[in-house]
Amino acid sequence: MSGATDWSRAHAVVVAIEQYAGGRDWELSGPANDAARLLRWFTDRGMPQEQIRLLASPLERNEGLLAPFPRVDRRPADRGTLRRVFQDELSALAGEWLWIYWAGHGVQAQGNRWSLLYPESRTGDPLGLDADNLVSLLRTEHLPVRDLPRATVIIDACRTALPARDHAHSTPPDLLTHSPETNRDRRIFVMRASQSGTAAKNRDGSGLFTSRLLDRLEETTRHGLPVDLDDTWSSLRADFARLHATGAARQIPTVHVVNWEENAYEYIPLSLPEDPAQRRARAELTLATKAVLEGVGASAHRVAKRLCEELDAVPPAAEGDVHVADMVAWALTSPHGVPTLIHLLTLERGEMMDRDEMRRASLSLAPDRWLLCSEYHELLRLLTDESPTVHQRFAEAARQAVPGIDLPDATPAVVVDELEARLLDPGRLPQLLRAVEHTAAALPGRIAPALRSWSLRCAERIDMKAVLLDRRAEAEEQAERAPAGATDSVQISVSSGSGPDAKRTYQVWTRGRHGTELLAVEDSPRELPAVIREVDTLLSRHATARQTLVEFFLAPTDLELQVHRWEIGAAGPVERSIGTDFPVVVRCAEHRSFNEPLWRERWSRVASAGTADLHWLPGHLRNTRQVYGELQAREEAPGVVVTAPPEARAEVFTACLFGGVPVMLWNGGAEQPVGREQLETLVADRLLEELPGELRRLRSACDADDDHPGRHLALLWDNPERPLPPRLDLSAP
Repeated sequence: MSGATDWSRAHAVVVAIEQYAGGRDWELSGPANDAARLLRWFTDRGMPQEQIRLLASPLERNEGLLAPFPRVDRRPADRGTLRRVFQDELSALAGEWLWIYWAGHGVQAQGNRWSLLYPESRTGDPLGLDADNLVSLLRTEHLPVRDLPRATVIIDACRTALPARDHAHSTPPDLLTHSPETNRDRRIFVMRASQSGTAAKNRDGSGLFTSRLLDRLEETTRHGLPVDLDDTWSSLRADFARLHATGAARQIPTVHVVNWEENAYEYIPLSLPEDPAQRRARAELTLATKAVLEGVGASAHRVAKRLCEELDAVPPAAEGDVHVADMVAWALTSPHGVPTLIHLLTLERGEMMDRDEMRRASLSLAPDRWLLCSEYHELLRLLTDESPTVHQRFAEAARQAVPGIDLPDATPAVVVDELEARLLDPGRLPQLLRAVEHTAAALPGRIAPALRSWSLRCAERIDMKAVLLDRRAEAEEQAERAPAGATDSVQISVSSGSGPDAKRTYQVWTRGRHGTELLAVEDSPRELPAVIREVDTLLSRHATARQTLVEFFLAPTDLELQVHRWEIGAAGPVERSIGTDFPVVVRCAEHRSFNEPLWRERWSRVASAGTADLHWLPGHLRNTRQVYGELQAREEAPGVVVTAPPEARAEVFTACLFGGVPVMLWNGGAEQPVGREQLETLVADRLLEELPGELRRLRSACDADDDHPGRHLALLWDNPERPLPPRLDLSAP
């Protein structure tokens, strides 16, 4: 659809998200630059700035890019604002053309829905808007029936899959509408920079898709021609084809377009055609492989079988002869297939090989790849099976190994791929092995020996064992020099009491910048005073007063155990309660699996919420059914304040845990009127994140006053990003 456009009657909603709650590893530099360029194009056409809504969360260094548009309606791109604009404000628009642009992170979420992530997203908790439902919204009653006869939607975001275990527990993206699509007359042109399972790429601080799209739009309008999006798409597709054919971009996003007439077009780049150098490298590798096999009388079937095992695939020929050309072609189906094939040939008496010839062929056919298939997948398995803390530490080690490295996120696959591509000169240890060694040195526990074993085997294969061991010693020395006080929490798992003496078992871990470390384990039931004495000793050695969070993991029936009043300081001059020195919270690992997505969603609001956002559960709600129903009607609340009497709390606690409540505050004493007053004092207007520290300050006054009502205050502070480490079985070797 082309023709003259009255741009004074056009509107736009521009979303540009660069900062996320996930921190530095989530930062995305580019959307602000793209948004500024698009705003300039809109205003140059004659669209009034007042008719543009800009929802932006830019990086601080990119803030100035959006400054030249002072009259644009600019607001932060948080979840509430985004939903309010799309659900409420669009219905008041009148005009000829609506443009919607979204740039930021995106993933495949639960149900394989495309989730455009909000700034509140973080690792393990990707919260977003359903992209397809956004398009559906434009055909419902949310937009005026007789206005805005056409709309253009441009989405420059990835649609990559989450790791399998994260995908299973991910929160489904928000739906903007459940209304039927009754307005089929509105023409909608949708352009998306990726299809399911693919990534949208950034280059030079801008989205590759947006950059090329605006090139075409600016060129058209520069010559005074009207905007013709079908023609723009044809030029855009030709652009991508040229980029791909010339190798100017190694990875190019797929592009999916639905035009005004609802005809769908896709550009999915095929394999990059081999240039003359690559064809020569393939021929060299084929001839060298044939020469090795013939020179030593080796069996092509034996090499093919081993290659099959490495690639975890079906051989190219199940019966009859295995041709060398087929074997090479088969190796090229995997990014690590060529180095794997060359390694297998060395096992067939490598002195028959021309190593320089093989190396040239490998670098040409598999640039930036030197790991074997099995090595690559083993490292990913080791890292992926660990907690986000390990992922973060590995990403930090990567940044130390390669200053300035661009890591779009901290997932192990991204970091490994980036590090493997950074090849050093021959004779120097690859940065990937350096990062693995520093990660192992900084993360004591079962992951460290496995990582060291992996890196040593790699180093031996590439004849760099001595260099690796030197680097290992350096990494360990650096870890030993790490500053004291690195522990930011102590986690204590205490079993419920058993037997007439209510004896208990326990385990204790520290969590900090170097990951998780097991400090103590006691599987023989002990009386509570003995447990308290041993916890006292561990805290004196591994925790810092007023700074280290102490997390007690208790059984649901033990949540009223007043662990914050356990006595410490027996070895010193002053005995006091744990809650005097440390912010003490309780947690419970049971009943979470059913509502884990809601648990994570509620927790994602804790960082930005205030105590006023807590929901006060009415005291008359006494059973799990009543409480659970109340909670499901308050899904937006980050936590609750429990006012139920002692005899009803067990059921209330169970309903809250099952209902995905991460923050729960209550007064453990029986004196309800005074207890409620104390609760109201504690939750007076302050940030929710301040609760553990504020509770510690309040408890400090309790040692001086046995009747102080604050002595009974308890806080469940259940952070899903800090799970209880796997329990150590003492019978294990």
